[in-house]
Amino acid sequence: MAAQLAGPGDKGHVTSKGEIVGLGPGTDRPRLNTGIDLAHQRLSPTEGFVLSRVDGRTSYDELCMVSTLGRDETLRILRDLKKARLILGPVEAEVGVPRKGPHTRPPLAVEAAAGARESAPVRTARNESPHSQVAEKPAVASAVSAGEPPVKAAEPAPSRAADRRPLTGPLERLDDGSPVAPGDVVEWPDASLQLKSRIVRLHRRLRLLSAWDLLGVVKNADSATVRRAFSTASKELHPDRYFGQNLGSFKARLAAIFARLTEAVQEIEQSRKGGK
Repeated sequence: MAAQLAGPGDKGHVTSKGEIVGLGPGTDRPRLNTGIDLAHQRLSPTEGFVLSRVDGRTSYDELCMVSTLGRDETLRILRDLKKARLILGPVEAEVGVPRKGPHTRPPLAVEAAAGARESAPVRTARNESPHSQVAEKPAVASAVSAGEPPVKAAEPAPSRAADRRPLTGPLERLDDGSPVAPGDVVEWPDASLQLKSRIVRLHRRLRLLSAWDLLGVVKNADSATVRRAFSTASKELHPDRYFGQNLGSFKARLAAIFARLTEAVQEIEQSRKGGK
């Protein structure tokens, strides 16, 4: 076994041959596993940030240098992403079905359907029976005749499905329709003019929007709603959605927007902890 180096910041995670434990050589360039739908992964903002930097051309060592999280934290996240098969080494084969684990989650549509089923009243043969309905009416009538106030029926609990109403992505919701210079939408031939124009408009307003406006949530939104809004935004703005396309300058715009989305989630969580 190769001897371990204990250089600053590595904490024994790099061997004498320059290999990073759990990942491989530091010069290897990981790539995304395109066989997995990233929109269905439960990723924290920091995991999403690191994943957005994986492009098949940047090595593990370079990822650590460009990350603002520090080498140890970046390597930890990269190991988790590789264990979940979201990223692959140079010679690893793509897998179409993700492993079950902490990173996988059902589609939002499935979650909404499950919430609706859980909130629906339980129907049994007894309360559907016509005899049981007839038996309940005299009891109410006798209470009224005796001068007692009738018992008010309990109001049904609000459906959890209402809390999972569809969210509109930032590109449509925040599109102000302002003019876009023709030269700003020449690149990225695979995309529509509308999509490119909306990305340009959002990018130039990025720092003018609050975290809540960017994600489209109210000030007192709970964590689940914030995560759902982030997932909705990621589906149309994560740079890896357009993997393999010639994005040109739109690659930098998408990266900046996604990084701001990640910051927005962190801002909202910090404000909740601070009681603001």
